[in-house]
Amino acid sequence: MSPSKPIRFGPPPHAQEGDWFRTHDALYAADVHRFRGQGISGTSHEGVDSIVASGGYAGDEDLGDVIIYTAQGGAPDERGYITADQELTGVNEGMLINYREGLPIRYVRGLGIKRGKATKGYRYRGLYLVEDYWSVRTERGYITWQFRLAKSLAGERWDSGKSGDVDEGNAVTSLEKVVAKYVSIQRRVRNSAEARAIKDLYENICQMCNIPLVVDANGARYSEGAHIHALGRPHDGLDVRRNILCLCPNCHVLFDSGARLITDDFKVIDALTSKVVGDLNVLPEHQIDPASLQQHRGRWADRSQGL
Repeated sequence: MSPSKPIRFGPPPHAQEGDWFRTHDALYAADVHRFRGQGISGTSHEGVDSIVASGGYAGDEDLGDVIIYTAQGGAPDERGYITADQELTGVNEGMLINYREGLPIRYVRGLGIKRGKATKGYRYRGLYLVEDYWSVRTERGYITWQFRLAKSLAGERWDSGKSGDVDEGNAVTSLEKVVAKYVSIQRRVRNSAEARAIKDLYENICQMCNIPLVVDANGARYSEGAHIHALGRPHDGLDVRRNILCLCPNCHVLFDSGARLITDDFKVIDALTSKVVGDLNVLPEHQIDPASLQQHRGRWADRSQGL
């Protein structure tokens, strides 16, 4: 890596979405990707600024505006199947920073893939955000980590400086903009008619911690509808009441991140310590689907054995 090319989030200054590049050297010269011959650019403490996907893993999916991207490592064989557990270290850990802080990734797709090599060059596909991540135990018994990348909205503006740059004065940074957009989108998703019905049923009190989050002088409470079996590819859960919980923002983040799991008998598990931390409050009118709980636990195969 050249010292003149630090990690740099946002669009490349010398390329447009859709541009074609013959080689990794061309990507490097255009500031699309900071490495020659390496698929991920980033660090564990700053995040990932670009990815070049060349079909090295069997679990990858390219759906256009949505990408299912497999983490690095695991010693994949010639067909792309991992032969060892993957770990959330190095650049894989950096992907979590993108997820938590809303940092964009420049996504490049290799063309004419043969045996993990791009034979027809590379296409810059634009900026993507890490929407979700999870672990899966493969048929061979190894742990693999995957990330769901979603295309950034057209017209989104990003700071062009390197990691950590902020505008002077009170100007809004690109990170603050994307976080605000993410919160807005998440609130819309979590406020469907089905989600509102569940939140009303529990009077906006979290089913996990049972703490009401009062947000004004009139006693109004805030809660979020959390889908147990996640919506969207590759999970394809349903927006129905048996698949929704009423949670506070803290518990929602813990649940979505796999730090909290729920057993079929509604015990709430701290997945990082494997200890029971409470019972899920479930009213008789709320028929939670056990299959959804099992699917959620299955998304965190590294920590859900025996549950």
